[in-house]
Order: sequence, then structure tokens, then C-alpha cells
Amino acid sequence: MRCFFYCLLIFFSTITLAEESLSTINNDEQLSEVIKKLNEKNEDIRQNMDYQKTHLTSIINEQNNITTQISHVQNTLATLDEQGEWLSFSTALGETLRQQLLRLPEKPKSLALDAEIADAKVQQLNYSNSLSELDRYPVIVGSLNNSKLASQYKRLIREQGELLKTLISGTDTTILELTKLKIANKQLINAIDEVNDAAHRYFFWVADVNPLSLSFPLNLAKDVHYVIFSIDTLSQLYKATIQILVTPKSLFLLIISLLLVFAHFKMRLKYNLFLNKSASRVGKVTQDNYSLTIEVVIYSVVMALPVPILWAVIGYALQLNWDYPVAVALGYGVNAAAPILWVFMISAHLASQNGLFITHFGWSEHSVRAAMKYYRLSVWLVIPLVMIVMSFDQFSNRQFAATIGRTAFIILCFALVFMTNSIHRAGVPLYIDKKGMGDNLLSHILWIILLSAPWLAIIAACLGYLSTAQVLLGRLEASVIIWGGLLVIYFMIRRWMWIQKRRIEFERTKQRRLERMQRAKTSEEDLSENVDEPVIDLDVISAQSLQLVRSIIMLIALISMILLWSELHSAFAFMNNIKLWGTTTIVNGAEIEQYITLGSLCIAILVMTITVQLVKNLPALLELGILQHLDLTPGTGYAISTISKYIILMIGCTIAFSFVGIDWSKIQWLIAALGVGLGFGLQEIFANFISGLIILFEKPVRIGDTVTIRDLTGNITKISTRAITIVDWDRKEIVMPNKAFITEQLVNWSLSDSITRIVLTIPATIDADSDLVIELLQKASDECEYVLKDPEPQVFLVDIQEGIQLFELRVFAAEMGHRMVLRSAIHKLILEAYREKGLTLPFPPLQTNLEALGRKSGRRSYMVGTV
Repeated sequence: MRCFFYCLLIFFSTITLAEESLSTINNDEQLSEVIKKLNEKNEDIRQNMDYQKTHLTSIINEQNNITTQISHVQNTLATLDEQGEWLSFSTALGETLRQQLLRLPEKPKSLALDAEIADAKVQQLNYSNSLSELDRYPVIVGSLNNSKLASQYKRLIREQGELLKTLISGTDTTILELTKLKIANKQLINAIDEVNDAAHRYFFWVADVNPLSLSFPLNLAKDVHYVIFSIDTLSQLYKATIQILVTPKSLFLLIISLLLVFAHFKMRLKYNLFLNKSASRVGKVTQDNYSLTIEVVIYSVVMALPVPILWAVIGYALQLNWDYPVAVALGYGVNAAAPILWVFMISAHLASQNGLFITHFGWSEHSVRAAMKYYRLSVWLVIPLVMIVMSFDQFSNRQFAATIGRTAFIILCFALVFMTNSIHRAGVPLYIDKKGMGDNLLSHILWIILLSAPWLAIIAACLGYLSTAQVLLGRLEASVIIWGGLLVIYFMIRRWMWIQKRRIEFERTKQRRLERMQRAKTSEEDLSENVDEPVIDLDVISAQSLQLVRSIIMLIALISMILLWSELHSAFAFMNNIKLWGTTTIVNGAEIEQYITLGSLCIAILVMTITVQLVKNLPALLELGILQHLDLTPGTGYAISTISKYIILMIGCTIAFSFVGIDWSKIQWLIAALGVGLGFGLQEIFANFISGLIILFEKPVRIGDTVTIRDLTGNITKISTRAITIVDWDRKEIVMPNKAFITEQLVNWSLSDSITRIVLTIPATIDADSDLVIELLQKASDECEYVLKDPEPQVFLVDIQEGIQLFELRVFAAEMGHRMVLRSAIHKLILEAYREKGLTLPFPPLQTNLEALGRKSGRRSYMVGTV
């Protein structure tokens, strides 16, 4: 930065000199003044050059230091690789290597180097500008050209140019060396990351402290006495507290958090009144609203926030006091406990008398109270124990983790045993099945894992695996919190669906009551208070929607668990050493033998699990998230979903098979041979499969269409890759192969237009007035509510057979479902009109013709029962 300021000084002074000086120098006084300024400027440039040399030397020294650190880190990594297999046999060796890891250098910060390189480039640009400004110095005229001062003036200008060129060249060197230093820093960061990854891999399953022995109580007492008296813990905390109170930033944050806590206690009365008011509306169909549930959740989260904020501020302020190691370690523990305290307080608010669980979800008050039985234990015991464990894990290189930290962790595990048992006895489900029940096999398995986890952590801590037990138990508890949050979201969605269904049923009941009142011509009653509210089984009525919700939540849970536990992937690297079977692969023309390990098999199983979940739930996810927002026909949406499922299944299977040694290069000839064999043996199945793809893309038929194929007419309800399901008018399901819809004649009654024509053949006696019959038929078509006005109905006298006039009434129905009701209604109108006008029907009394698509040429015979 000093170089930067020097550069700016030179730049602005040059501009000032150019602006203030004259274009020519005419006397000795002006020349002396200009020479004085040139001397001062040259001296500044020389000082800048000296600083540049010193700075360049420091950069080179820093490069050498970084190179030494890289060598040290690489040697540590090599030592870890060499001694890693012996760690499980010697706790002392593990402790020695841990101390060596603590002496590793810190990661360098690249941002400072980037800023320094940018400053150097700015300096270089300013030096170049200053060099170009030399041509703008005034010119000496007259007899002064031959004076001694003139020679000195010219010499100073040349000297300044050479100095500036040297500065520019030095700046180039500085930028180059800074770039080399940045590359070295990246190499050091990568080396440190490799060492940390290796340490995590080697030390995770290795005991980090000595197992419990008979001397443990004595060692614990000594360490407690040492912490309290020898390291002056109370004095350090007192001095850190004074430092917090005199530091403006810490004091300001502390005051703000205290004000939030004060406002929290002031708002408790209003919060309780809101809960009582909302609870009085929940369950009443005319007053209940889902916004009440959302407000209760938001207010509960906000009301639980001030105390954890105060807790986090205290921890942050303590961590700023680097002069007091006890305060820094305690601050780390306080910060680690703040999120847990927030979760506990949110749970307490949601489990209150008029809170979310009891009032809105309808859970049993007894079960909720049983689950929250040890809430005070969690606040007054679990939180301090978490603080102690995390504090001593950071203090003095874990000097007291084996005694004080381990004791606090074991007590914490016992507290978790009581808490998890109370929640389990309360009947809280960990998994909701398709029937909406929590009593299922997977829920029992999850509860077994959760109940046994604290006991396993206690055993591991007693055997010396303290860090391993802490990390795994912490990840498990975080997983439980995420899982519980997703369960709350699931029940919130269930409540929203329940409210919507109740509201729909109430409106229908209200409408039916109004219709009955109108028919009975009774007086109007107050329906909003007296209407019977039907009891609705949400799991039966909304099973498909709930299944979709469950699928989405399960995918979110799976992704969350993968992200949460991904940090421990190196800890499970031992599975890569368990070889299951061997396989060969060709790389660059050479055949190389590879082994399939347990880790590869687990990854393949995970990939297949995710693939199956995606294929199973993709149609619902696409429909909910994308397709419902697009203007697509049902067939297009189904085609997109089907093709997407095939693509995901193919990609997932390819990836999974590659992890177990089955890649495309090994099975392509087998697939080709199977393709030829199956092409002959299962050609019909392949023909139907290809026909299914053609149907999905060309869409000659869609779900919901009414079709006629062969002698079958019905509605299409399902399109699969092999066959299409048709439901006929008798509600029978007929499975028709896809090939038939491509190769045979197909009538789609609703492909581009659902309107169909109905032709009715109406007879009349030979002496009947033809104009009157046409008028009656036209009037009947106008009065029938199922007959479309556009296209308009038509009536023709089409034939005379054996003394009978034959009239055709051509009308149009809006959809296939109206055809039968239209014929029935219009026949009734025609019969009624014949009776009113005294017309008689010849034998046979009535004939209908359903040829909706044109008439055949030639004379048609009039037969009884013609359709």
C-alpha cells in the first residue's frame, strides 16, 4: 500500500508540475525552481525503489517459507500414510500424531494477495503515465541552453526517466513473484486439505483417549482442581466480562439482545392471547383457516428466538477475547449450544396447550405432555453439558477432553436416554406409511437406532473413542432434528388438505340444504351455525395427494441426510479396502485388473435407491412442479413423464452398474446378441413397445379419449409402453396392445373435437303433412337442452318406403357422454309432439340410425330395430 501512495504522489505531482509550469523557461529563476522540484521528485522515486526492493525481498522470503511449510505438510502426510495402520495398536502413537497435526501451519488467505497484485498493476499503470508526462516538461529557450543549470535540468529529466523505467521493470518482477506466491499458497492449501482428509480417515475409527480405568476418578478430580484453581479460570472469565462491557461492538450487540429478551417477556401475554383466540377458531368449518396454523408456527419460532440470540451473542463476545483462552473456549461451547437451545424452545412453544401439536394437529394432549416430560432437563442439563463438552474439546489442545469432557459427554448421553425414551413412550412416529400410520416396521427400526445410539456412544467413550462417538452422535441428533422438521411439515400439509376438504363438503351441504328449502318453500334458516359438519377421512379421500407429499418429503429427507453425512465420507474409506471381487477393464489399449470394494457396492446401492425413488415419484413431481403450469395436453404431459422416467432409469442403472464393474464395453455384445434373439422370439412385445413410443409422440389417442377399434368402443384410461387400457360402456376394462392402434383402423371420437353428430330416423304416415312433421322435429331439437345450437340441427324428408315417410333429424352432441341422454330426451319430445298434433306412427313406431359419419349410397331398406 505504501508503494501505491508513493505512486499516486508521483502521478499527481507530475500532473501539477505540467499544469503549473510554463511551456518555456526564459530565465534562471524559473529554471532553478523546476530543477528543485525535479530533485525532490527523483529522491521520492529512489525511496520508492528502495521500498520496492525490500518488498520484493520479503515476497521471496515468504515464498521460501511457504515452500518449507509445504514440505513439512507433505512429510506429515507421508508419516500418516506410513503409521496409519498402526494407530489402532497404540494410543500413544495416535496422540503423538495428533500433536504433530496441531503444529501444521494455518491456511494462507488468498484475498490479500489478490488485492496486492491488483495494487501492483495500478502502480505500474501510474508509473507508465508518469513516464509519458516527461515529454510535457517546459523547453529552455534563448541563451539558457548553454548554461550549467540547463545541463543539470536535462540530466535530471533523463535520470527520472531511467528511474521510472526501473520502477516499471521492478513492478513486473513484483507481480510475477506475487503470482508465484499465490500458486504456492494454493499448493499449501491443497496439501493441508489432503492431510486433514487423511487424518480424518485414519483417526476417526481410532481411539483418541485412553480407555476408562480405576485411576479415572482420581485423574478427573485433579483436572477439575487444576481448571478451577491453577489456570485461574474465574479470573479470566471476570476479565473477559469486563472486556466485553468496555468494547463498543460487544456491548452494542449485548444491549440489543437484552432488549429482544425484554420484548419477548413483554409479548408473552399477547402471544398467549393469540394462541387462545386461534384455538377457539380451529375445528369450526366457518372460522377455521390455514393461515392460523402458519401464524402459530411463525410466532412460535420468533418467540423462541430472543434467548438463543442472547446466548449466541455472549458466546461471540467471549470468543473475541483472545487474551483469555478459557473465555474463548467457553464462547465456542456457548455458540455450539445456542442452536440446540433454540430447537428446544421452539418445541416447547409448539407443544403448549393451545399450540400447534395439540390444537392444530389434534395430537393427544397426554402424548404431547409425555414427550415433553424432560423439557426442563434438556434446558438445565443438556445445554450446559453441551457447552462443557464443546468447550473442553477446543481448550488447550483437548488437554482435559479425556477427563472432564468425557465425563460431561457420558452424562449428556444418559440425559439423551431419558429424553428419547419419553418421546418413544409418547408414541411419536418417525415414519408415516401410505395409510398415514406411524406404527410400521421402518418406524420401529428408526426408533431402535435412536434409542440405542446414546448407549453405544457411552460404550465408545468409555473405550476411548471419544471423538468418534461425539461426531456420530452429533450427526445423528442433527438428522433427528431435520427428520422431525419434515414430519411437522407433513402434518401441516395434511391439515391444509383437511381444511380444504371440510370447506368443500360444507359448501356442498349448504347448497343441498338451500335446494331442499327452496323445494319445500320453507323459511330461511341460519345455515352458518346449524349445518351438520361431515367427518372426513383425509387418508381415503386424498390418498394420492398425500402419497405425493410423502414422496417429496422422503426425497428431501434423503438428500438432507446425504448432505449432512457427506462430511464423514472419508471416515468410511475403510470400506474401500474390503475387496469383494475382481474385474478387468481396458485403459488406453491395456487390460487392467480392478477390484470391486464394499464401498463401491454401497455407492451402487445408494444410486439405485435414488434412481428408483426418482422413477417412482417423477410423474407426480413433474405434474406438481412443472407440467401443471404449462399449457399441455394430457398426452403430452404423460409422454414427457414417461420418457423422463426411461432416461433417468437408464442413466441410474448405467452409473450403478459401473460401480460394480459392469460397464457398457463389457455388455454391449451381450446386449446385441440378446437383441437379435429377442427380436425373433419377442418381436410382438418389441412391436408393442415401439408402437407405445409412437403413440406417446404422435398422440393419435390420449387418456380420456373415446375411441372405436375393431368392435370395441370405450374411453382410454391408461397408456403404457405395451398396451392401452379401454373402459367400455359396461365398465369393463379391456387391455388392447399398442400395435393395434398403429396398424389397424381406429376411430377417435374426441381427437381434435369432442362434438359428434347423431342421426335419428323418424317415420310418419303417408298422409301426414310433411311440413308439419319437419316443424315438429325442428321444435323438438330446439327444446332439447343437450342439442347444440352450433352446428344447428337439420331435418330432411329423405325417403318414402312402402307408404311411409322417412325423416332424418341430424343433431350434434357436445361430447360422447351426452349421446344417450340426448336420444332419450329428444324421443320423448317427438312422441309428445305427435300426440298433441294427432299424428300416428306407422309400424314399426320408431327407428333410429346412428350412422354419424355419412350415408352410404343406394336405397336403404326400412327394417324393424335398425340402429
